Amino acid sequence: MYYWFMLFLAIITEVASTSFMKMASGSSPVMGYTLMAILISISYFFLSQAVRNIPLAIAYTMWEGLGLLLISLMSWYFFDETFSTNKLIAMASLMTGMVLMNLGEKLSEKQEQENKAQPTTEKELQPCQTICN
Repeated sequence: MYYWFMLFLAIITEVASTSFMKMASGSSPVMGYTLMAILISISYFFLSQAVRNIPLAIAYTMWEGLGLLLISLMSWYFFDETFSTNKLIAMASLMTGMVLMNLGEKLSEKQEQENKAQPTTEKELQPCQTICN
């Protein structure tokens, strides 16, 4: 659970960092760039902690995918940006991809555990037969 919490913090700090891009391009560029650099550095730290236990492909997909979704929602809510049909379709596709990545990873882990539990070749059975006989 700790590693998923680290991933959650990585996503939140990445979204906050990206939102400061707007400030950097506007009235307070120095403050915007400074906050953006600090927060993205913190985000990468949290992400590095998360990948200690969560597979990199899953962690990065979640970090980038949920980050994009949240940034899109923030830009709509705080910066009055619009949502076109294409953006909504893209967001739905992104969410579908994240779900499929997670399901694929869980199925892969399950299959690996099953393969480890049962010897698959006669060669793996030989040491036991030699000791047992």
